[in-house]
Amino acid sequence: MVSIFRKAYSVVGVVLLLQYFLQLYFIAAAVFSVWQANDNQKDVYAGFKNGDKFAGIHAGNGDLAGIMIIILVILSFAARQPWRTTILSGVLFVLIFLQSILAHTGIALLSALHGVNALFLIGLTGYLTGANWAFRRPASAGVTPP
Repeated sequence: MVSIFRKAYSVVGVVLLLQYFLQLYFIAAAVFSVWQANDNQKDVYAGFKNGDKFAGIHAGNGDLAGIMIIILVILSFAARQPWRTTILSGVLFVLIFLQSILAHTGIALLSALHGVNALFLIGLTGYLTGANWAFRRPASAGVTPP
């Protein structure tokens, strides 16, 4: 029987992937608010003002993703996941910490790695969620698939 902690690990993994999806949506909304503004001072200002709202939501959701990753690490211990899973869950924490640092370097070329690091976060979270999925049906003994 699969423990409740393993199921919780799977659920938190899916929630994290949804948060990443929202992160991409919010930052794209912020960028397009500015890019699609008409080329005049009033519209560009309004675009930045509107984009700032989405960027703020992006930042807040990123903080929540960090909390969810901490929960994922705790659940990996509670579920007695294999050490590899627990270590890789810890790597997620390191990546989200790095994500926060990259967002605030003040050096555009360095901060641009924030987007690249996000791809690693998405990939590793997807891998961990899929590899440790707790809602699989048990295989039936002696039954071959069609």
